[in-house]
Amino acid sequence: MALDPKADNSAQVYSDNSIEVAVLLTLSGGFLDVFTYVGHGHVFANSMTGNIVFLGIDIATGNWYQSMRHIPAILAFLTGVFIAYRMHLPSVLKHFPKPALTCLGLEIIVLITASFLPSSFPDILLVLSISLVAAMQNSSFTRLESWTYNSVMTTGNLRRFAEAFFRGTTPGYNPATLREARLFGLVCLSFLAGAILAALTTLKLHDHALFIPASLLTIAFAICWRRQKAKLLYLP
Repeated sequence: MALDPKADNSAQVYSDNSIEVAVLLTLSGGFLDVFTYVGHGHVFANSMTGNIVFLGIDIATGNWYQSMRHIPAILAFLTGVFIAYRMHLPSVLKHFPKPALTCLGLEIIVLITASFLPSSFPDILLVLSISLVAAMQNSSFTRLESWTYNSVMTTGNLRRFAEAFFRGTTPGYNPATLREARLFGLVCLSFLAGAILAALTTLKLHDHALFIPASLLTIAFAICWRRQKAKLLYLP
């Protein structure tokens, strides 16, 4: 029995697995981690490994006040993952047929709004908001071409780079595998570049520095939107 094209399109989940979008998202991911760590209470927006490590250290040393600063970010990140995956349910897709773009658009709105917040706004609420939308973005954009990657943390990407480089050079030269290594190396460098950019701008611009990742994500959104309209967007 032939499938109804309209019914099939209603269940499509749009994402993008191009290197251009991966670089932009990873630049933003590195930026946001440093932004919240340097400017808002030494809490990571994306790196839950770091938050859990610091949580353990603070608990062990009896620094209960600082330990409590990490828990909301962890819970917000988990909530963001839950929301992103819930948006893939058929009942939700009826209203939001492009969940990846919806999550990315929401993140842009949150970052722009946060850039105008007064300095008296509680750090914990700001970090919580960024962690939530960053997790939604991370769960919505998971592919770099045919490989899985992470746009807000870099450990897995670094491992993929090292593995691909080793497989591409040992025992012999493998151009396809070395291309994988180059792409993941570029993603890792993008995360580093985002972190450096945040370190240079956060203390000078304060929350206005969020215009930088918001701009990067807006460019990524435009690329995804254009490719979707042109029917060149890849399906995950």
